[in-house]
Amino acid sequence: MQAQGIKTADNLTVPGEVTRLNVSQLVLLATVMLAAMFTLTLPVAQLDGFVSRLLPNGGVDVDLRNTAKGFYSTAHFIAYIPFAFVWGALSDRRGTRKPFLLMGLIGQGIMYFILPLSPNIWLLYAGRFIEGIFAIAVVSMLMTMALDMAPSKRRGMTLGVFTLGMLLGNAGGAPLGGVLATRIGYQAPFWFGSILLLLMTAVVLFFVRDTPTLSQSYSFRQALNGLRENPRLYIPYGFSLLDRLTVGFFVGQFPVLAAEVYGLTPSQTGIYLAVFLAGFALFSPLGGLLSDRFGRIKPMLLGTVVYGLTLMLVGRVGPEMLFVVMAVGGLSGAVLYPPSIALVGDYAAPSQRGIAMGGFNLAGSIGFAAGPLLFSLIADATDLLAPPIVAGLLCLVAAAIAAPLLLRRSRSAVAQN
Repeated sequence: MQAQGIKTADNLTVPGEVTRLNVSQLVLLATVMLAAMFTLTLPVAQLDGFVSRLLPNGGVDVDLRNTAKGFYSTAHFIAYIPFAFVWGALSDRRGTRKPFLLMGLIGQGIMYFILPLSPNIWLLYAGRFIEGIFAIAVVSMLMTMALDMAPSKRRGMTLGVFTLGMLLGNAGGAPLGGVLATRIGYQAPFWFGSILLLLMTAVVLFFVRDTPTLSQSYSFRQALNGLRENPRLYIPYGFSLLDRLTVGFFVGQFPVLAAEVYGLTPSQTGIYLAVFLAGFALFSPLGGLLSDRFGRIKPMLLGTVVYGLTLMLVGRVGPEMLFVVMAVGGLSGAVLYPPSIALVGDYAAPSQRGIAMGGFNLAGSIGFAAGPLLFSLIADATDLLAPPIVAGLLCLVAAAIAAPLLLRRSRSAVAQN
């Protein structure tokens, strides 16, 4: 990998920018991300039964039983809110990512072994929060390292390939976790994930190299000032929040909806989730290439609109058509997501990417934390068919509000260049 000063889109020379992609390191990072996301989704398909066993009378007598189940996911993502930024700021201050990645993998692996041993619901929530602290270290460091190694003219494609690894892990974890839970028991997905995370620790330790970064000693106040002085970063942050908020429906309420509306078993629910996530994964490189070719804004807006429309069909089509809906939703997500990550690299200086990516994950984490709880509350207040309608409408409203601003900004940038 070579780095030297190059011209950015704003005609500013940025020293230390990468000019050649290290393909072998990208494949390694994508593989570790695949394993991390595979582990994250292993327990998703059994969420209903796993949490219900710790509720009084299986949750039958609990007024907010859907909310209690959804908070299991929320507790994990609440940890992301402060620590997404903390890990990024620490890695920028030290000028290295690998030690924090190793800490995250080891800590999450230990917590995955402990979680199924929780004797009551409150200790389960606490353990899930601690596991989330380590999980966001893994995600943030891997995403930042991918940004560090991506040449500016191939940033969309590079991050599309990286996202492919991320989402293939998501797609594979849910169905296998459902099978393990059904055939062996609720502990099996967690303990399998624990072993996988510790194996990835060894891979990172011996084979992954830290990408070169330009760093200086940042205080947290200076880091916050850097974000405030770069308001363009709020564009990808906003789309990250929206994307993760709606994904919160899939990890929180979709398994409940699948069980109670469609009558699906955990393994069948995992297959539907795999269709959505596989489409998201397989077409992510295409989304990245489109963003390199046509700019970031148009793919983001188009993907958001289609994604919102497909969300509104969940629960309102038959089981066979639901496969099509989930596949189209995954494709639209693939068009939306890589450009939003690439924008972070476009807008952030090389020495601030840990902080900038921390902000991106912070916004997404707020969405992840709020999504399962929000859609659980909506389900308890109305019915299980209301959450996908609300999620879809949020996407359509966001696209309608953002389109004039983003397209005007895009035209202005073209005129200046």
